[in-house]
Amino acid sequence: MLIFSFVLAGIMEIVDSSLGMMYGTLLSPLLILFGFDTKIVVPSIVISQAIGGLIATIQHNRFRTGDFSGFTRDTKIVLSVVVPGIFACIIAVLIAVKVPTIVLVYYIGALVTIMGFLCIFPLRYKFAWWKMYLIGVISSFNKAISGGGFGPVTSTGKILGGLDSKVSVSTTTFAEVPICLVSFALWYFLQGDIDWMFAGTLCFGAAIGGFIGPYITAKIDTHKLRIIVGVVAIVSGVLILILKKTT
Repeated sequence: MLIFSFVLAGIMEIVDSSLGMMYGTLLSPLLILFGFDTKIVVPSIVISQAIGGLIATIQHNRFRTGDFSGFTRDTKIVLSVVVPGIFACIIAVLIAVKVPTIVLVYYIGALVTIMGFLCIFPLRYKFAWWKMYLIGVISSFNKAISGGGFGPVTSTGKILGGLDSKVSVSTTTFAEVPICLVSFALWYFLQGDIDWMFAGTLCFGAAIGGFIGPYITAKIDTHKLRIIVGVVAIVSGVLILILKKTT
């Protein structure tokens, strides 16, 4: 099962760091489906995605799909998601033990599916920083409370707001690093029951995936990338709902 988890984490991080979504959103219900406990899965996913995301961010900057060389516009976009998102993480982890898992999963599945359709058939809105703040709050809440739901909301939300698809993916990857670190710290402080062997296995797989994914982003046409992001969001959202019904 550890080998399976390692391979799965690598594949999901390749997809996530190239499209801006799918690592925790799909990996979380898959691992739970295969018998792993939810409270072991979520902290392991967020710490491994932090590792994979950090490597992927360096690669995105290298391939110029995002400019994080200083206090650039791309860096400001990341901060606009992260800063309000940290407060959402605190709230999410505090109530995670009280809200039924099935409610959270159905909520994320439905939201991701809707955002995917909007990405393919966009109802675009004018870019505004407060909208980035709102995206940060919603997506970070999703990540901290369930291990998934950050990328689909953030990537599609920013594309609908007029950002270039590649910039949306790279800034989402970067923003997810501090959000995941904060979420993991909160889980560890409040729960403390971390399966380090399992978490380490996911970290290793995600690190490899994070090195590969940004290269794919750099080579994909921007218009095609937006469509792919939308399709992946729809598929992952539907699969979340289907997989949960089988658990």
